[in-house]
Amino acid sequence: MRLRGKMLGAALVTGAVLALAASTAFADNGTFSGSFTPTSCGQFQPIQVAAGETTINVVATANVPSNDIVLELHRPQGNVLAAADSGTSPEQLNYSRADLQPGTYYARVCPFSDPAVPLQEPMDYTGTWATRSGPAVGFPVNDTGGAGGAQSARYVGGKLLFSPATVIDPQRTEGEPLNFIDTKTGYWETGPWGTSTQNSFIHRSDDGGLSFHIVSPVGLRSDVPLGGGDTDLVADDQGYIYFTDLEGLVNLGNSVSNDGGNTFRKNPAAIANAGVDRQWYAIDNGTTAKATDNTVFLGVREAGVGIKIYSTPGSTGATDPVGGLVFREASAASPLPVADDTTCGQMRFDKVKRNLYYPCAQSDRVRVTIGHVAPGQRTGIAFHNVLLPPSPGGGPVGDIFPALATDAGGNVYAAWIDETDHNVYYTASTNQGSTWTKPIRVNAGPAVTNVFVWAHAGASGSLALAWLGTNEPGNPNEFPNWADDPQGATAVKWHGYVAVITKATAKGPTIAQQPFTEKPMNYGQICTGGIGCTTGGDRTMADYFAVSIDGNGALRFVYNDTTSQHHGAHLFEVRQLIGKTLAGGNVNRPLPTNPASDPTGDARWPHYSPTGAGTNVPQLDLTGVQLSSPDASTLRVRMSVSSLASLAPPTGKTSAAWITRFLALSQGDSGEEAYRIFDVGVESTAGGAPVFWAGTTSCTDSTPGTCKVVNYPKQNAVPGHRDGNAWVVDVPLSAFGSPVGPTLYSVTGLTFGRNADTDIYADVDAAQAFDYARG
Repeated sequence: MRLRGKMLGAALVTGAVLALAASTAFADNGTFSGSFTPTSCGQFQPIQVAAGETTINVVATANVPSNDIVLELHRPQGNVLAAADSGTSPEQLNYSRADLQPGTYYARVCPFSDPAVPLQEPMDYTGTWATRSGPAVGFPVNDTGGAGGAQSARYVGGKLLFSPATVIDPQRTEGEPLNFIDTKTGYWETGPWGTSTQNSFIHRSDDGGLSFHIVSPVGLRSDVPLGGGDTDLVADDQGYIYFTDLEGLVNLGNSVSNDGGNTFRKNPAAIANAGVDRQWYAIDNGTTAKATDNTVFLGVREAGVGIKIYSTPGSTGATDPVGGLVFREASAASPLPVADDTTCGQMRFDKVKRNLYYPCAQSDRVRVTIGHVAPGQRTGIAFHNVLLPPSPGGGPVGDIFPALATDAGGNVYAAWIDETDHNVYYTASTNQGSTWTKPIRVNAGPAVTNVFVWAHAGASGSLALAWLGTNEPGNPNEFPNWADDPQGATAVKWHGYVAVITKATAKGPTIAQQPFTEKPMNYGQICTGGIGCTTGGDRTMADYFAVSIDGNGALRFVYNDTTSQHHGAHLFEVRQLIGKTLAGGNVNRPLPTNPASDPTGDARWPHYSPTGAGTNVPQLDLTGVQLSSPDASTLRVRMSVSSLASLAPPTGKTSAAWITRFLALSQGDSGEEAYRIFDVGVESTAGGAPVFWAGTTSCTDSTPGTCKVVNYPKQNAVPGHRDGNAWVVDVPLSAFGSPVGPTLYSVTGLTFGRNADTDIYADVDAAQAFDYARG
């Protein structure tokens, strides 16, 4: 999530926006005043910058509730240089550049488009401006990392095999998924449901990513509200889980689980500064296997102030009131920020060189904040900033977050997307960020226009970059919006791409690019303007997706697919099955095929609760899912379970349901191309006679067109019967109500408990996904 100060356009903040130390002296200054309306900005207020001056400070105060204003700084030509909307009073920004050109600049006060309290006229403001030579006092200097010699990459097609997409959550949509794979506790995923819901979710897989369950006994968030904003999750070498959530765009709540997700202890205001935005974790597991030398770092943007890094000791157990819950500033220069205010990607801790790296976008290049961390050190860290070589595309670094990764040799990689040419670039450093190789373009056709780059490294010199790409040239923000023009949007098809780069630090790297999604996963516009996209832009994809590697070094992706008839952010996972791994080995895993088997004993309800996992529910314990085609117009679905001696629902629900779902090329609700979600189901209420149905899903929206909860209604009655411990359902294709394409994607067997079709279901069991070609 990006704060509302970014709503005025992509790459709006191209310079430094920060609060000045009180002792800063200015050479020139002036005052201004004016008025604005709820729908229009105030007058342009001139600011004179003399030759040799490098810093502009602007402060404005308005007579509106909560100081709900946007303060802008414009170039002489009129375009926006920087903006601030931190929700504080007075609103303040500082712009500092060594190459600041003399001339007349302009300040402007504008209304926030969705204020907390409705704005009423008259709305007057007063302000001051000042200029000086030299950077803001006390901030780390931005060193320029030199670029190495010319590089010439070799581009080849990727040869990895990926799995059919696993359904992480068959009901809840979720933006901005992150994955973290822990050898002790399994595979974790987290993401926000939106501040309007006050919910963010955690999912966990204990079977290597073949199935996931929500970490909650009630189907909602894992810790108590508030929440719903940016999230992150890490696990330490003790198997303790750390979870952070942006709560109401006001503060960061942080939680710790010492029992694998059954319970969480929470500090709801661990970071309580106003205007916090997009926090990231990084874990330092220390140099021993003990809990006492673990540290959790948390980097956060504090709008209008700058970038700050906090730290907390690793938890020592369920009675520890500090570890993971109480944070202190990590910088030796605190309370000053470690860098000026901008958009930053996920922090990474390099355990080889013991450096903490924090990548941020700064105009046409990436800026990396670097701090060396001694064993056991949590505070007093001396950070410095390095400016990487300019982006070859000439435009600002953007299309959301820059990415950074470190490999097993301590090499560092930074990657970004240029907002002018929308290409993916990367650069490498072999000396802890002091110098960097000349940036090189990564993507090749058909990935012409790209967004959302993410990085992960493995063995020395091995790097994987993942992003979303389309073969349509243009600006992602200007493609047709699905909500306004679904037919036009489907002409722009996005896929997930990955490039595995070998010899990534050398002058002649090899880049092997291929899609990791087997079908389009989004149509049309991807708005990259943050919360501002909620007015007139399609932000269903939110701001990013993620890639990680498992214990074998194989690639694991979590991402959203919005191509259903609901255009919701449906949550999926894809894993590498065959090919060389980033860790330097090979993986050879079987491709899931029809029929799919499922182990017994994993149909527990609840899966997570303060008293631990519930008992297995045999009647909902899937053992297999099989599809067949008795004839060209019929689909037969067979769902086998451990025992059908009882049809009783799980605890707390009135009905038991057995459902197989899949996606197939079809039509959306407006006749546009869509990969509809189809379902075939069996339901027994209070242990009674089963009913059989087939159809397509519905969705509960939070606002019109914003799909939040996918429902599986008992739509069209179809023939079915019991065969031993299996349900067999014969579905005429016409019963689905919409055309069904020849390939059924992500066929997944599920068992639920529910009180109604539109209930939040008890997710009891799930079988691994496979694809099926009809006939």
